[in-house]
Amino acid sequence: MSTPYNGGGYEPYPEHPEGSHPENGAGGYPAYGNTGDQAGGYPAYSAENPQHTQNTYDAFEVNTAASMAGASALRFHGQQLTDNAPGDGASPHPINDPASNGWFHVKGNGKLEIMEALSWGGKALFANPKLWIPLGVAYTLLAVAGQFLPGVGAMIGAVGMLLLAPWMVGVALQQTLVKHFTYNDAKAPAYGKTLGVAALLGVVASIVSMILVMVLAFGALTTIDPSTLPDNPESVSPEEMWNLVRPILGALAVTTLITLLVLPFFMFQVWYAADNNGSFGNAISAGFKAGAANYLKILGFVVLAGLINIVGAALFFVGLVVTLPGTMLAAAHAYRQISGGPVPKEATA
Repeated sequence: MSTPYNGGGYEPYPEHPEGSHPENGAGGYPAYGNTGDQAGGYPAYSAENPQHTQNTYDAFEVNTAASMAGASALRFHGQQLTDNAPGDGASPHPINDPASNGWFHVKGNGKLEIMEALSWGGKALFANPKLWIPLGVAYTLLAVAGQFLPGVGAMIGAVGMLLLAPWMVGVALQQTLVKHFTYNDAKAPAYGKTLGVAALLGVVASIVSMILVMVLAFGALTTIDPSTLPDNPESVSPEEMWNLVRPILGALAVTTLITLLVLPFFMFQVWYAADNNGSFGNAISAGFKAGAANYLKILGFVVLAGLINIVGAALFFVGLVVTLPGTMLAAAHAYRQISGGPVPKEATA
């Protein structure tokens, strides 16, 4: 049996998880048969209410026969690893077992640390390059397909990314559980739910963006004096062309800015879905709550991740092979922080 890591000033996780988190212990929950609500709004188990059980970490105790056999935290992938009560960001999470997982796991405190997430994304990518570089190649080809094959290529790229991205999100969550695993281990147990959430958000975003662009562009075009338009389109001067397209570009710029400002509210729904952290509806609402609770930090994360991918695209798109999966892994780490789940850290000797 592996011994939970006790370096870096962390207290070892006790035999019972409530030892480090009193709010999850007997003192925080009604006893069996009590029909009162638990902390966090979850009903206690009772004979009259058998469908509800106490939301504890008992299933994830590392001192089990599976752990003794060297099983890693991948066995928990697809199970809810949060108890809706953020930790302190330092105490070990119940799945913590660095000898088997390769990472040291602490319980997230619900707050996003941007640079920690981005730094971990790069480390995780190069800790498992045989998995993530090929996935980066595939994702990049789909992302840039429309640039080289207009029309059909754009459609193939859009559909391909819609189908591949939810699976990659699930695999990125696996990377937060263990440091090394192979393509054969890569799974997305909640793929259908994740795909549904991604498709719904994509459709809503497309419709809203289209309406917004049309309204802004129409408003911008009304500022153009028709008498100033050239009679012969073939003899349009650069200045006249600029005066014509400037309002449209302005409308696109405003749309992009609005999209950026609302993006934090829509960023983590797919992660809650992929982590099987509640129902379809819960994933949607939890994503909104996460965005509201960490709005400025998520906005900063989005901007920095976007700049990283812009740099990757500037390198003849080759850099995207690294930056796209790297920023996706960083988002997985950010999700673990915000959701109060197992946040991976380097396990030092």
